[in-house]
Amino acid sequence: MSAAATQNASPSAAPVGMALPGLVIAIGMIGDTLLYAVLPLYHQQFGLSLAMVGVLLSLNRWIRLLANSAVAHLGERIGPHALMIAAAIGSAASTTIYGLTEDVTAQICARILWGISYAALNLATLAYAVSDRANAGKRVGTSRAAIGLVQAASLVGGAWIVLQLDARSVFLIYGGLTLIALAAALVLPRLPPEPVTAKGFKLPIPHRLEVWGFVMGFAGDGVFLLTLAFLMKDSITSVAAVMATAMLLALRWLVEVTTGPIGGWIGDRFGARRISIANAALLVGGFVLIAAGHEVLGALLIVMTRGMFNTLIPVLVIERGQGSVLSSQASYSTWRDFGAAVGPLTAPWLFLNIPQAPLYTVLSAALAIAAWFCLARR
Repeated sequence: MSAAATQNASPSAAPVGMALPGLVIAIGMIGDTLLYAVLPLYHQQFGLSLAMVGVLLSLNRWIRLLANSAVAHLGERIGPHALMIAAAIGSAASTTIYGLTEDVTAQICARILWGISYAALNLATLAYAVSDRANAGKRVGTSRAAIGLVQAASLVGGAWIVLQLDARSVFLIYGGLTLIALAAALVLPRLPPEPVTAKGFKLPIPHRLEVWGFVMGFAGDGVFLLTLAFLMKDSITSVAAVMATAMLLALRWLVEVTTGPIGGWIGDRFGARRISIANAALLVGGFVLIAAGHEVLGALLIVMTRGMFNTLIPVLVIERGQGSVLSSQASYSTWRDFGAAVGPLTAPWLFLNIPQAPLYTVLSAALAIAAWFCLARR
């Protein structure tokens, strides 16, 4: 075996695979994932206005605009193992703070802490996945499947706890559960740090993939997620709105369980670009359906296609081969986070002042143009 092949195989990561890295990020995310289903509907229990909900749900994304590249720069020096441990501690602390106090300043600090923690979790998990670059897509898919199972269970279970207790108690419970992520991070194997570049930290310049990330972040991770609970409240009356929202968001993660490994395997062998174009067309179709008044069907299509992109995008990042894996993924993540930060800030005003049909028509058109320019056009 050649030296290059031996390096790509990353013998330190092979015996562990993606089970432990996937468990760390999956458990670490449960508080943030549930927040999107709970906070818009129960914001008064947290002492928040609806406008402040938009600020809090976007704040961690604003932090990640700086944190993605800064954490990648740090990770090249200290390695993914140290990033994982620090991020697991931050995840447990931020989740606990959500339920601990109604103080707005404390909630802001928790979202800032989570933004930094997620940047570290995301980039460190990717580093473990691509330690075997020949099977990177399959390993990313496996990781996303583990994340999906945990998030789906935590959403439905968390919604049930909210209905039995209250909206703040569930985050105290989940804060304790998040300590499992710290235990898993401590036993992860160490990977050698990537070669350090001499350029130092700087904000990334957007290329076509980053432009797509921004538009998808604004429409799918921003406006859609913040308005989803209200769409379900108006469309589904047979179950509580928080449970309907949690079940729909859980479906997105279950999609990653089933399509993540398959999508990663196909991406490794045939390239992820063609699948991404088809997936983008379905995503646009979901926004069109909501604009036409078919909220449940459109939301189902959106959550399924968004789940698939979480597997496809890391493969596209690797395929374009710009810089180290950490810095290239950080560049895309920064611009997607930028869109997802602007989206929740504008969503309350947009949803209250613009009718559903024209709002989602404009969003679908923006996604279609971005998909053609960034994914389909050569």
